[in-house]
Amino acid sequence: MVSLSAADPAPKTVSIDNLEGSAKLDALIQRVVERQSTLHTLEAEFVQLKESALLLEAVESTGVFLFRAPDLVRWDYRRPDSMVVLFAEDTVTTYHPAQARAQKIKVSQKQRRFVRVLAGTQPLDDLTSHFSITLADPGGQAHYRLTLRPVGNILSKKLLSVEIEVDRKLFLPVIIKYNEADGDRTRYEFKKMVINPEIDDSRFSLELGADVKLETLDASAGIG
Repeated sequence: MVSLSAADPAPKTVSIDNLEGSAKLDALIQRVVERQSTLHTLEAEFVQLKESALLLEAVESTGVFLFRAPDLVRWDYRRPDSMVVLFAEDTVTTYHPAQARAQKIKVSQKQRRFVRVLAGTQPLDDLTSHFSITLADPGGQAHYRLTLRPVGNILSKKLLSVEIEVDRKLFLPVIIKYNEADGDRTRYEFKKMVINPEIDDSRFSLELGADVKLETLDASAGIG
């Protein structure tokens, strides 16, 4: 389900399905970029599926995702374990309420781009500078499917590819899958999306109590 706020214009109707090859890919990227430019805030439920050699079986997590342009992102994990991941300015904060512990990591500009890629909030036209992109169109009502492969050394060390499924009507990513260089795979599916809702500033702040053990790291030095 997708919900548009009253102030948000309906997506434009475009016809790209008769195009082929690079012309179709370029037209789709342009349409997604146009839609992303109108996206000021977003709230959605998410389902995360994590696969790793360190895990006996895939782990499914659910929660709520918040975004405010240009790069405020919050993930509230509800099940199976409570966790908050907040990306604000140059800091990523991960908070585990049950263990009363948190970690704050300061990241560089290049690392911020990687965090935005993981959050699915990096503008698609910017990604063309860092990834080679191919398009598959199953047709019908199925999502457009983009496969992105990193071309730079920094991203290549972390990611093998990113698979993005774009809703045919909304022209926004609704499924994102990350295939990491170490073999781990993480898939996010966004549901019940509400576009451009009013989101209070307090939801992008994270107050840690005095009893919370906080670890602070600076990963930005010497990386750019």
